[in-house]
Amino acid sequence: MSDLLGLYRADDPRLADFTPEEIARGLPEQIAEQDSPDAPMQYDIVSDTTTVENGRNIRRIQYSNGVVQTQDLGPADDGTDEDTDEDTDEDTSTEDRAKAQRRTDAFSRLRALLSKVGLSELEGAVQGIITGGTVDLSDSDAILFALRDQPAYQKRFAANAARAKKGLPELDPSTYVSLEESYRQLMRSNGLPLGFFDEVSDFQTLIEGDVSPMELQDRIEQGYAKVRDADPEVKRQMQQLYGVDDTALTAYFLDPQKAAPLLTRQARAAQIAARGKEQAGLQLTAETAESLAARGITPEEAQQRFAERGALEGLYQPIYGEEKLTEEQMLGATFGYDVKAQQELMKRQRQRLAEFQGGGQFARTTGATSGTTETGAGMAQ
Repeated sequence: MSDLLGLYRADDPRLADFTPEEIARGLPEQIAEQDSPDAPMQYDIVSDTTTVENGRNIRRIQYSNGVVQTQDLGPADDGTDEDTDEDTDEDTSTEDRAKAQRRTDAFSRLRALLSKVGLSELEGAVQGIITGGTVDLSDSDAILFALRDQPAYQKRFAANAARAKKGLPELDPSTYVSLEESYRQLMRSNGLPLGFFDEVSDFQTLIEGDVSPMELQDRIEQGYAKVRDADPEVKRQMQQLYGVDDTALTAYFLDPQKAAPLLTRQARAAQIAARGKEQAGLQLTAETAESLAARGITPEEAQQRFAERGALEGLYQPIYGEEKLTEEQMLGATFGYDVKAQQELMKRQRQRLAEFQGGGQFARTTGATSGTTETGAGMAQ
């Protein structure tokens, strides 16, 4: 039998107009039109369930005769759309609150930094950048860097413009401020005058010159401190040789336009010149004093050699047609780097001693004092 007979009773009036053959072939079209989901069935319904299959709502009705009727009710609606929207709204709200908190935190950090570097006037501009959301809020330097076109920013970090002209990299705000603080601490630890080199503008030339804290420390130790703590004659020689008095001393040694090795040599030159003035009555030129410093002559060695020369000053002055030595030759003889000049002085000494011992003209004209005779080659008893 066909499914038709399973769904309808044999005496069903709707089958009256159909032959057994037609009934056997299946439900005719006319009955199919009548057989809608709402059409009353001739058997009792045992179960009626709806499930979701492949995104569709499928209804299955089982009748008491065992037949199961299946109906496609359309696309599935699992009821999650509304919940998803609610979850999305909640997630969006949470993210918005998190962004707002990040903006608040970033502005708090930047506000403190702006106050520290003297740029509080740019708070409004910073707030605009933070609100715009175009910069990483966790990077304070990036936010400040976005202000580079602001006149106040350019004035505060003015050394960057000079560095750019020299081909040096631009410093970010944190590095720039950290460098200033390092300079300031070095000034204090080395006892530089209060109020000197402790302002933003004071450090500008150092940053422009790319002077590192290590180099600055070297300048202070090897140059400035040696002159500052030296005796008055060394300071007088700094004035004599380089025109630098006490008030200009710090600026001179911290000037980034002057190389640190030069400043060190000049400081030593002033010390050497001071010893020459004290021990031998000689006023050296800056060139001569620096030449001695460049040869590695220390102030202590200079004091000893100039003292020896002072005791033998007469030997350095030519008499009786002796060859005259230049000041450079005499310094070479004093410090041992001009062998020819040394030999000339030794020759003078031998000749003068020989003449003195022979009672010659030299001995008679030099005279004697308190049992000693000035020979021009030293003091002879």
